[in-house]
Amino acid sequence: MKLIDIFDDRYEHVGTEDKKEAHRQGLWHRTFSALALNPTNRRVLLQKKTPGRYTFDRPDYADITVGGHYHAGEDIPEGVREVHEELGLPVTYTDLHPIGLRQTAVTLAPDYIEREFQHWHLLPLDVDLDAIPLSDAEVSGLVDIDLDDAITLADGDADAVPARYATRTERGLTYTEGSLSRTELVPNYLKLDQLYLRLFVAAHRYCGGERAHLFW
Repeated sequence: MKLIDIFDDRYEHVGTEDKKEAHRQGLWHRTFSALALNPTNRRVLLQKKTPGRYTFDRPDYADITVGGHYHAGEDIPEGVREVHEELGLPVTYTDLHPIGLRQTAVTLAPDYIEREFQHWHLLPLDVDLDAIPLSDAEVSGLVDIDLDDAITLADGDADAVPARYATRTERGLTYTEGSLSRTELVPNYLKLDQLYLRLFVAAHRYCGGERAHLFW
């Protein structure tokens, strides 16, 4: 059992519940999310999940770099442990740039209802793709794309863009060149509130030196 804090729709704490049960009932809870970007070479990272991580069938989308649930009793900065767990990098919360709160509700499957207060961040990482150890088995790989290409793809001006891949194999991580298509992006993040585009634009503004009032 993994306990998480439960809230009402005004973000007022009302108790705790097992994470699976919270999704089954559609209870409001909070999550940590971060988009990793390299400000030096203006590239962003997306995450590939290991198959079978969900109770429902989910295509092999290129998701946002880091994301996970807060444990019961955790404060907002403690969500940075997700970066440690998924990427294997020694990052502190002060390294992140918070960019806002997203309140979202969507039914992904009959037994999986997302009602979440998502705390979003930019994660500046001035490291190469092959320097990220990917310590968590939940992550099957990373997709590294140019930031301008990412905006073009999310905006629908391109069907695919060049990409570099880090993929977990039985022999460790392998690195390949390829492309990322628009169909490989999470549909709700493209259509519902254009989350990909908004995050990529925020990353673009960050790379341009903006820091104050930088919201997605």
